[in-house]
Amino acid sequence: MSESVPPAMSIREPKRSPSGFGRSASTFNNNYKTWEREVKNMTIKHSCLIGSALALTSLSANPAYAQDAAAETGAANENGITEIVVTAQFRAQNLQDTPLAITAVNGEMLEAKGASTVLDVASSAPNVTMREAGGANSGAAQIFVRGVGQSDASFAFEPGVGMYIDDVYYGTVFGSIFDLLDLDRVEVLRGPQGTLAGKNSIGGAVKLFSTKPKNETSGYVEAAYGRFDRLELKGAANFVLVPDKVMARISGVSKQVDGYLQRYDYGCLNPDSGVPSFTPDGDCKNGTEGGRDFQAGRLALRVLPSDNLEINLIGMVSSENSEVTAQKLLDITQTANIPEGIDPTIFITGPKSRTNYATYMSTAFSDPAKYDGIAGAGEHPAVAMEPEFRLRTQSVSGSIDWELSDNVQLTSITAYQHYTGSNATDLDLTPFALNTVAQRYEYEQFTQEVRVGGSIMDDLIDYAIGAFYFKSTAEFTGSNLLLPGTARENLYAQRDRIPSESKSVFAHLTANLTDKLSVIGGIRYTHDKKEYFFRRLNPFDPSMPAYTAAGAIDGVSGEYKGDNVDYRANVQYRWSPDFMTYLQFSTGYRGGGVNPRPYVLEQVVSFEPEKLKAYEAGFKADLLGRAARINGSVFLNKYTDILFNNQTPTPNSVLNATPINAGDAKFWGAELEVNLRPMQGLSIDASGSYLGFEFESIGAAGATIRGITLDNRAPFAPKWKANLGIQYKIETQNIGYFTPRLDVSYQSSFFPQVDNDPRAEIDGYTLANGRVTWENFDEDLQISLNVTNIFNKYYYLSALKYPLGIVSATPARPREWKVSVRKSF
Repeated sequence: MSESVPPAMSIREPKRSPSGFGRSASTFNNNYKTWEREVKNMTIKHSCLIGSALALTSLSANPAYAQDAAAETGAANENGITEIVVTAQFRAQNLQDTPLAITAVNGEMLEAKGASTVLDVASSAPNVTMREAGGANSGAAQIFVRGVGQSDASFAFEPGVGMYIDDVYYGTVFGSIFDLLDLDRVEVLRGPQGTLAGKNSIGGAVKLFSTKPKNETSGYVEAAYGRFDRLELKGAANFVLVPDKVMARISGVSKQVDGYLQRYDYGCLNPDSGVPSFTPDGDCKNGTEGGRDFQAGRLALRVLPSDNLEINLIGMVSSENSEVTAQKLLDITQTANIPEGIDPTIFITGPKSRTNYATYMSTAFSDPAKYDGIAGAGEHPAVAMEPEFRLRTQSVSGSIDWELSDNVQLTSITAYQHYTGSNATDLDLTPFALNTVAQRYEYEQFTQEVRVGGSIMDDLIDYAIGAFYFKSTAEFTGSNLLLPGTARENLYAQRDRIPSESKSVFAHLTANLTDKLSVIGGIRYTHDKKEYFFRRLNPFDPSMPAYTAAGAIDGVSGEYKGDNVDYRANVQYRWSPDFMTYLQFSTGYRGGGVNPRPYVLEQVVSFEPEKLKAYEAGFKADLLGRAARINGSVFLNKYTDILFNNQTPTPNSVLNATPINAGDAKFWGAELEVNLRPMQGLSIDASGSYLGFEFESIGAAGATIRGITLDNRAPFAPKWKANLGIQYKIETQNIGYFTPRLDVSYQSSFFPQVDNDPRAEIDGYTLANGRVTWENFDEDLQISLNVTNIFNKYYYLSALKYPLGIVSATPARPREWKVSVRKSF
């Protein structure tokens, strides 16, 4: 049986305490008439998905069931908009009552849209772009919100958009392409979240909340098969260990799909070209790229020792043995040192093909004998390259929600994460070994957050105060071979260690001056410390000292220390129960660090934090008896010390990417989200956004970046985005329900680098995805057909420009179909 949820918990309350616990009886009585009118328009169709396992989500005096209500995502009238409760302000609030620009999508919506990973959420959110990085950054997510993010996967850089799973912060962009495993909802917060989310949420935050264990026995299994031999299995099971006291939920997923970009051996296809062949069997195929092999599992335990105490424990593991991100050669020049007499353009395949001539090596590409006599060489053995991305993750977390009294609540969130990963990439994408890279990542972090929340002065003031601690240690091992066999041959080997620590305290207050007017303030102080310990070796190049030579980088360290204060002021006015406006000023920052790619000692320098001041106005409206919802916002972001990579010359004339605080800039824009339920069964959702950018100044350091001007556009910042989704649930007389859905999205062009090189510009594109689902009358069996990229649009996700005169890009997946069967119990 489903858990019993008090009726008031599915109702939109204008005000809630910072912890999410229910308000006093007097407040209830004062708002009863408003609630009564809303209840007439609302019915609960089915048992709700359960929200964050770690957020403070209580909505009543009994946290055991109050936290279920914090995840209430299915409450709506028959023709009305589904209500979603979010916890962005340290308390459970209806999405429409939260004075922030938030896109919230529940698990049912994600399923209807055919979303598979966190990257698929971007199509639903205005001014949000998410994609998988390519090249040497394979396995990293490039997430940008309102033009702010991070594209370089080095541990030296902090994310520009905070990533959270069950309110636990994830500290790196590498390994952050999370699968949407058994989720309750996803929240995408736009704009700086410095006082709310804290560390490195200068652009915004993306929060994933898993489904919590319920007081029932239930679950589901799903299997799918599709193009490129796609095979997917996933499921979840909910168990009651002690009725009303101890519950558990186990969930898992397995996904396998072949690569969609075919590599060919150019020498095999053209035996008279003089290019060596590496496929003697004669089929000339040299593997594929873009394939995925991923498995993950999660175990959640929920314990309710008493009516005022809830404990949640979560453990998760994942394993991935995938191919590298698909890469295709777009442009190449003779400066890449291709042997004389060979035209480099012959290695560029057709303009809309998903083929390439890259060569990977199953034998070591560096000679171990060259390490003889060099101190420490044993830590840098010869490297073999396999075109794979590998990742192993483990994480555990525990949260305590404890009602100390009627108006005081305590929350504690403790978490540990660890992963190891590796990738190998042929950066030049030619049959020659001009630039080959093999990398290994290891990372662990510990986080602890404690919050106390409540209300005082007869609910006039809601408050939350707390502290956050973060500590991580990362190790990066890399071997980068440049131009072997030439006068500029260079093996850039490293084994670097990067420890980081951050401490913060924060406070958040809401003054409910009237039933309509609230004034909100927040402040957070943060102290950061980050070090970079360099272990470097180059047995080839005399311009780079060996370990034992004077001036060598090995054993050298760099350090960044800094303090920051973020603050937020917000005025919210509820003109009616269904219409709210707000004005907000907020700040955010992204922590500084140390240049991770020094070639000589003088390049071991730190860079400063980026800082942002944001001005925003917005509204949220439910119209026509909640058959229509329109949310909008406009904003101006003032950006200080914006950070870009500069290609800095080294002694052997090879360029290294060096981070530089280039100057000051501003973003501005507008966003609109619309949801319509014009009739029973029919739903329409749409969004659109505009993003403008302008450099206000370029500093002396920024002026050294090749190609930068005041007129350049920001990287990964398309001016326009839009999407439209339509679905209609049709009830038949005898065979159940049919629900067709169509999603169309548009994104304008953008540049992936600040120099705005036209060779790397990503053209705008329009995509269409479709899904048809049959469901039986008992609503426990579904068969679905998904088709993505219906019109087989050829487009690129991103592009990279390398110093050797090479431009590559990631072609997106072609049209694919998938048939899935889901059984619930």
